[in-house]
Amino acid sequence: MVWDANVIQRNAVLAQLTGLMDLTWPDWPTVAELNQRLTLSLAGEPLPVRFIDDAEFSALNCYYEQAVAQGLVPTRASNWHDFFGALIWALFPNTKSLLTTLHMADINAHGLTRTPRRDRITHFDECGLVLVVSDHAEMKQLLQQHNWQALFIEQRARFGTDWQPFIFGHALYEQALVPFIGLTAKCVVIEVEPCFFSLNRAQQYAHLDPILATELARTALFDQPRPLLPLPLLGIPDWWPENQDTTFYDNQDYFRPRRQSPAPTGNR
Repeated sequence: MVWDANVIQRNAVLAQLTGLMDLTWPDWPTVAELNQRLTLSLAGEPLPVRFIDDAEFSALNCYYEQAVAQGLVPTRASNWHDFFGALIWALFPNTKSLLTTLHMADINAHGLTRTPRRDRITHFDECGLVLVVSDHAEMKQLLQQHNWQALFIEQRARFGTDWQPFIFGHALYEQALVPFIGLTAKCVVIEVEPCFFSLNRAQQYAHLDPILATELARTALFDQPRPLLPLPLLGIPDWWPENQDTTFYDNQDYFRPRRQSPAPTGNR
């Protein structure tokens, strides 16, 4: 993989990382360099983990989640997926720690066999997006109904005002290196007080992370079937140039209508 020192300038999706941390490396950062640079969360607290290379991971003789539970995050060299994974640890340390705790609870109870809950946790970890809003019920209904017309066109001006998206899944950033129509996030909706939207971007992350971790634990979200709501990522206003034209949203292969349940049939 080729390093791009200007990666966050490629498009508006990757630009969500602008100003949050110093990413100015002339070449791929080593694991040691990641540990030197990513020492504190945006809340100013020490990260609960450090990043380790393949050799140190192999010496542990354990699985990935078991290493992370020891505060050691296996991080492959010259790898975009793991690079973005390290950045997410600095943005959401409380939430990432919670996901590790949930993984380990299932591993301790069921062994290393993947459980449905672990699959749902991984789905969010890889492709999750947090949509912070002033009214949870309103947003959840829009997403559940696949009401893309209201979400992205009729109420477009609310993004950045009382709706704010935050990428959580590091695979979304990796996919955003070469965006494609079909790029879809799995969304969790979090309600906050209106004052949240007056904070600067770094302050918003610092405020959001403990709220998100608390809500995921309180609601036992990943215990529920299909807990994540799809959101076509390139539909977010200003995240993709083509969505300035409202006809962009006419593509029903991407902005899919809600699947209709079959009508009940009477007894014969």
